[in-house]
Amino acid sequence: MRNPDWSTLPTDLVVRISSLLIADDASDFVRLRAVCRPWRSSTVETKSRADCFCPRNWIMLSDPNSSPSDVCFFNTSTHKSFSFDLTPYLDTYSLLRSLDYLFLLKHKITQGFALLNPLMKSITPLPSKIEPNCANVNAPKRLEDLIVYLSGVFVTSSFTIVLRFILDFLVWTKPGDQSWVYDELNLGSYSYSKLLFYKDRLLAVTYDDKRLVQIDLANEIPNQLQVEVVFVIDELPPTLRKEWYLDLVDCDGEIILVTFKTYPHRCCESLETYKLDLNEKTYVRSPNLDNHSIFLGIYRTFSISCEDLPQVPTNSIYLCALYWGDSDTECYNLKTKHMTYQYCEPFLNPSSLVEKLIKCYLRSYWNIVSEDDE
Repeated sequence: MRNPDWSTLPTDLVVRISSLLIADDASDFVRLRAVCRPWRSSTVETKSRADCFCPRNWIMLSDPNSSPSDVCFFNTSTHKSFSFDLTPYLDTYSLLRSLDYLFLLKHKITQGFALLNPLMKSITPLPSKIEPNCANVNAPKRLEDLIVYLSGVFVTSSFTIVLRFILDFLVWTKPGDQSWVYDELNLGSYSYSKLLFYKDRLLAVTYDDKRLVQIDLANEIPNQLQVEVVFVIDELPPTLRKEWYLDLVDCDGEIILVTFKTYPHRCCESLETYKLDLNEKTYVRSPNLDNHSIFLGIYRTFSISCEDLPQVPTNSIYLCALYWGDSDTECYNLKTKHMTYQYCEPFLNPSSLVEKLIKCYLRSYWNIVSEDDE
């Protein structure tokens, strides 16, 4: 029996398979395109999808400034990994920021900005000019004025690129646009949890009135950000702002709210987790993370599947350097309700996977703009 000629698969079938792969893990999509020329030509449109530009669940495990020739990426759901050599790009560009999965670059001659996707090895030029859309006369006019505050990037299904900052504002644009749109966040509360990007929406929980609020980014983002109240989480304590910590996590498609009461000296009590349902507008207390663990940091939060990953304790929450000036980590087991402490200074040269994951939250020293770029 002759071996089948896989290159003759119908185009619509190749497209369907590629769409399923890219929704789960973009690295499998890259491997599919590498099989043969007909499969590559059949997946040109799939390659332009936003989830290929900014794949889900990939995180950067190593510091690109200290080891640019061997930057390690890890998928928190599938546990696949790959290494990326950044050095060929550094002849032309300077590295400004590592943003979750993407690199923010600055051209050494034109001074233009760009995003580098290491998996697709594609570079997307970005505008430098900002068009403020608020009454603030001190609103920034250039992207370079904000680089030091940059903390993350979202890419919507309509390919809008949204940059988030540690201050309360966002900028957004589309490839080919000549400027960014700038607007300040007004969630109706003085303080709120970190923003979670989830299925084309930005989500947060407010401390003052315990509301789950969202900004819908699904289609064209309007010139002014529209905030919608999803529902109120009545079960949360009446006074949150002074002593309580809130964080939202995407746990393989489920939204988890983590709450606990904090104290100044690296300890917490009353830690609870809730599963939130946006469609039903309901929430339920749930001490079970379904074979996952969660890593919380000041700027970044993610969950990791512990299936076939014995080195990461399941049903645990790592509280990674949540206090300013503090590099210690606490690990809370939801089943045993037991807290263990880990001092993080040795993690500057991590060896185990847990140490490398924790190091992701001690990343402020990664993102330093060199004097030549200022």
